[in-house]
Amino acid sequence: MKYPSGHEFEFKVLRPSQLKVDPLYQRKLNVKRVNEIVKAWNGDLFNEPKVSYRDGQYWLFNGQHSNSVWQEKFGDKPILCKVYKGMTWLEECEAFIQQNGISKDPSQIEKLKAMKEAKYEDVSGMVAGAELVGYSINFNCAKNDSNTIVAVAKLYKAYKTIGPELYIDMLTAIRDAWPDDPDAVDGRIITAMTLFYKTYGGNFKRDDLSKSLRTITPMAVIRSGKISDKRNGITREIVKCYNNKRRNRLDIDKL
Repeated sequence: MKYPSGHEFEFKVLRPSQLKVDPLYQRKLNVKRVNEIVKAWNGDLFNEPKVSYRDGQYWLFNGQHSNSVWQEKFGDKPILCKVYKGMTWLEECEAFIQQNGISKDPSQIEKLKAMKEAKYEDVSGMVAGAELVGYSINFNCAKNDSNTIVAVAKLYKAYKTIGPELYIDMLTAIRDAWPDDPDAVDGRIITAMTLFYKTYGGNFKRDDLSKSLRTITPMAVIRSGKISDKRNGITREIVKCYNNKRRNRLDIDKL
């Protein structure tokens, strides 16, 4: 069977142990979620896994959690699967990225991880730009350190909002200001700096910005911004820091 503009597929009964997961584009299994679904089991709501038959193997691209729930409930008892033929690895990535329906959609970071593996231009540019400045990007939600960025969704938004050139300039300013502080790449700092660059790009000197920010810690910027009664409080704190003792000041009311 084949839907218009889709791959040929058939419904086939397979054992859960036959189904493989590619960690390069798949999300990490959420064991807690699996256990919750097992406890609240309802066969009427169960969705059959979607599988790509490639290179003699059955690859799950939608339904990893469904398969695990089935294993918890019924062991290796055969399960009905929707098996697609002729999909490439890249098409599996695309299907994972675009999947939707009753099952839980992939989070943005899970989609971005798959997009990285599928070599989407914007995601590749985001990663390359960060690496050029000396940062690595962790798509697995690990803890920040001074050389690693985990706020991937906010970083991607920055790249899309201000473009590659200002994106690299912004990360360089952060790196130069706070080279050893993991809070420097906190998502709130990245968001605030993105707005700063979007609002004032071309009207300030990056070296002066970094020099100004060195006088305060990123967490102090975040704390002061959070207690502010003004909109875009954290970005306003960055502007205040830049304007301090400076003759040519940025107009804070633009924010």
